[in-house]
Amino acid sequence: MDGTLPTHCAWNRLAMAATLLVAAGLAGCSGFNGTTAASFLRKVREDPDPNTRYIAYNKLASPLCYDTEEQKKEAVATLVNKLEHGKEPVATRAVICRTLGELHDPGAREALIKAVSDNEGLVRSQACRALGQVGQPEDATILSRVMTVDTLEDCRIAAIEGLGELKAKDPRIAEVLVTGMEHADPAIRLASLNALRKITGKDLGVDPGPWQKELLPQKTAAKPASTTR
Repeated sequence: MDGTLPTHCAWNRLAMAATLLVAAGLAGCSGFNGTTAASFLRKVREDPDPNTRYIAYNKLASPLCYDTEEQKKEAVATLVNKLEHGKEPVATRAVICRTLGELHDPGAREALIKAVSDNEGLVRSQACRALGQVGQPEDATILSRVMTVDTLEDCRIAAIEGLGELKAKDPRIAEVLVTGMEHADPAIRLASLNALRKITGKDLGVDPGPWQKELLPQKTAAKPASTTR
């Protein structure tokens, strides 16, 4: 593992990012007024233009737009309702997930757990990252499942990033990430390394061996000693 991302292994991520950028670009072309959470929430609830709503969802991620904690709670409840019951475009649902993560309110946890299994990869990836910001340590098992079974690279990487944010002190998660450092995909290897760095606050290098020795000593000790003849 060399700790770098090759240029050819991130096409899925680029495609998903492009979708968000297109939506943001369209949003920038629409008229938008407002600087407070109250005005953004009004746009979310009442404006028929999906591009305007996209901007409002995005701006609600800023803690500076809120006057009170109660207003932030109101925003979280509104966004959760829109995510679960609204009919927003894919990119908009993705930005709702991202905003819920930025707000760090555990009230969004259940909705994000559901969104982790969304049919759309763009939504799943943002939900994984957001769940890492608002979830509980036990949610690491959900993210580790996405890391191992999702068919999209960006979703797998997002799940690993979520694991890094959760910082679950679970040997099973450590084992999943150490194993990830030996993955055939360099992007998975790098994401796994970065997650372990976040979880432990240490940097043991790019070789999985020292990480396994540090985090999985029993497994290391269980390996049969080599013999010479």
